[in-house]
Amino acid sequence: MPEAVDEVLDVFASPSGDRVCARWINRGRNNGVFGLRPDGRPVEFHGISVYGACDGRLSECWVEREAPKLQAA
Repeated sequence: MPEAVDEVLDVFASPSGDRVCARWINRGRNNGVFGLRPDGRPVEFHGISVYGACDGRLSECWVEREAPKLQAA
């Protein structure tokens, strides 16, 4: 999305350090990337990313976002 900005709300890790989780909001302008008619309106959606870590490096990533609930900002 043009002008896309991520705001990270929370970041935390498992006690063993092999998982890291981030809760975030993405804001930008609708360019049709989620199957919506591109109209340039401001949109935002919330999500959570869970990362797997191995040897101090990110090795996996799972993302859940509320794309069906894209809303006018």
